[in-house]
Amino acid sequence: MTTIQTRWDNSVFYTDSEDPKISQCVTSMEQEIATLASHCQHFSPWIDAAPPEPADYTDIIEQLSACYTREVTIGRQFRNTSMFIHSCLSVNARDTAASTWLPMLQQLGAKLSSATQPMYGFLARAATDLIEITNAHHTLGDLHFRLQQMRAISDQLLPVAQEQQLTKLAVTGLHGWGNLYKNLAGTLKCSVGEESTGLANAANYLSSIERPKRELAWRGINNAWVEQEQAVAAILNNINGWRIEEAASRSHTRALDALDRSCHTSRISRRTLDTMMDVTYQRRHLPQRALGTMANALGIDTLGPWDLMAPAPVQASGTIEFAEAIKIIADSFATFSAEMGAFAIEMAERGWIDCEETDNRSTGAYCGSFAEPREPRIFITFTGTMTNVITLAHELGHAWHNRVMQDIPEARTGYPMTLAETASIFAETLVRDTLLENAQNDAQRLEILWAEASTAAVLMLNIPARFEFEQRLVEARHSKFVTAEHLKATMRDSWAMWYENSLSEYDEMFWASKLHFSISGFGFYNYPYLFGYLFSLGIYAQKNQHGTQFEKLYRDILRDTGSMTAETLVEKYLQQDISEPGFWNNSLDIVEASIEKFEALANRIAINN
Repeated sequence: MTTIQTRWDNSVFYTDSEDPKISQCVTSMEQEIATLASHCQHFSPWIDAAPPEPADYTDIIEQLSACYTREVTIGRQFRNTSMFIHSCLSVNARDTAASTWLPMLQQLGAKLSSATQPMYGFLARAATDLIEITNAHHTLGDLHFRLQQMRAISDQLLPVAQEQQLTKLAVTGLHGWGNLYKNLAGTLKCSVGEESTGLANAANYLSSIERPKRELAWRGINNAWVEQEQAVAAILNNINGWRIEEAASRSHTRALDALDRSCHTSRISRRTLDTMMDVTYQRRHLPQRALGTMANALGIDTLGPWDLMAPAPVQASGTIEFAEAIKIIADSFATFSAEMGAFAIEMAERGWIDCEETDNRSTGAYCGSFAEPREPRIFITFTGTMTNVITLAHELGHAWHNRVMQDIPEARTGYPMTLAETASIFAETLVRDTLLENAQNDAQRLEILWAEASTAAVLMLNIPARFEFEQRLVEARHSKFVTAEHLKATMRDSWAMWYENSLSEYDEMFWASKLHFSISGFGFYNYPYLFGYLFSLGIYAQKNQHGTQFEKLYRDILRDTGSMTAETLVEKYLQQDISEPGFWNNSLDIVEASIEKFEALANRIAINN
């Protein structure tokens, strides 16, 4: 490896959030969007009036191609600028210029979406013979799957003028509430003992080897959110109230359930979702057992919520430097794919990962990407724990997904969260398995199996508890404003349903401290993580069966994630039906085997000590 960078280098796009080129680009995009809107308006008369005659199809196809090509060009500029501003705010939520640009760019995105709505509204309702011609077109053919998905819900569409109005109003309505939460999370301070710190830094203390410090951090974070509980309650009520009203407006032909739109966006059926959740609930004792084993290893009766990210009680790794973490991950990836391993190093060397602790830093970690050139970026606050290493591997899995799709037309790269999380959790599994194979002693083995057990607990208990909470929140919001006290009680009940007696207490403020509930652009944000976890294990289990062909199989699966439903993808590559319990139980059998190894090792170490 050459020099490892720990801060983003995005200067190829703009120097900073005050770069005059941003204003120039926005002005140019506004002009281009206005032109695009004018051209797309040509399709409006055919939506509600008589459809075009076949004799007009040639001219229509030419117009569609011209509009789509212009949309793609504008979209690349928009994604680049939006990603740059988002990256600025991730590092510093108090970046005034970036904070100013954010809502302006959201408004611009709404204008772009509104501009193309007559075109896509027409295509969603167009005659089948025209769509067949569109699918065979050298440019418009890229839209084949996207149009298929749109046409499946054409009975939920509103008149174009209403769709455009809804899109525009969402910027200051729906998304304004999401922006408020992000600002709170980025600027809120909390007390951890005598220290006052930002939430991102405090969250890292939850992985401390010192249990008192973990509890101080957890209570400090929760106390900070208690002071903002009325604000966050308003955020959740308004985001969910908006979605409920929108769903009601779209239910003009058939009733639209709260989860219907989410499943369609996630490209899974309700039957698949229900089956996955039911099977997981039936086997919730597996991660509960893991938590019990962790508590015994820590010398306590029952874990507290502040212990859920606790490291193994062994000094196996110590503090891990960022460069060392990159090497661990790259070497692990390379056991599967030399190119994937080299890519992890490339990400660090090219300044595509920002990991340094900064004031007013956002919480969490994510992988985003620029559009032209197609380059991924990773955001993480790295403090040298094994948890950080696994999180970094997770985000590098997303980045690798981006890389293997680099040559695919953009319209066929829009994969859903369910399939996105498959790539990231697959990457985590690679790293953990390699570390376990290379472990030199029981302490190192315990550290890795501990990480696997912790992941199982998060994805099989915490994620479903979030899902349960959100279902109850939406149901309650239909009839009333849901108070902070009600939200606390609902969260307690949701945790009780899944964790049962495996914790000493429940995190009743989790609805406020977890960003996912306040993401305005996506309802039911959480279950895709469980799907990705179990789905990735199902794919990983094919490793030995396919031998040297497995890497190609995995690449092909990733490359098709933007142009297939999850059910079709699994049927094509694994010849299995994910709407049936068997697929999910097979993945959970893998989890059970891992937890059994963890229990056996932890008990052996306890006996020897």
